[in-house]
Amino acid sequence: MQEMRVSGRKRRRYRVKLGPISAYTTDVSGGGFCTEVMRVLPPRTAVEGAIEVDGKPVPFEGVIAWVARGAWHLNVRGRMGVRFTRIAPDAARLFDPRSAAMV
Repeated sequence: MQEMRVSGRKRRRYRVKLGPISAYTTDVSGGGFCTEVMRVLPPRTAVEGAIEVDGKPVPFEGVIAWVARGAWHLNVRGRMGVRFTRIAPDAARLFDPRSAAMV
């Protein structure tokens, strides 16, 4: 499978809110993040929410770029890739793996 990511990802666990959904990231970058949830949203769904970094919410808008469905009856979470469509430039730099500021 061909790598489609534009920017490198870094494994980080941050609390994330996607509307009413509360979850954690598995990895992040300046362009988006991956999260695990029990029920994935359809690809191309517009989302808005916030990632909590050092106790402070970083608001964003994005779109579901890809999904891997889980098996809720087996308690196996699905995964979703969220691509940022709007985030403050200084906030996006927080998630850039080349940045020294990444916690």
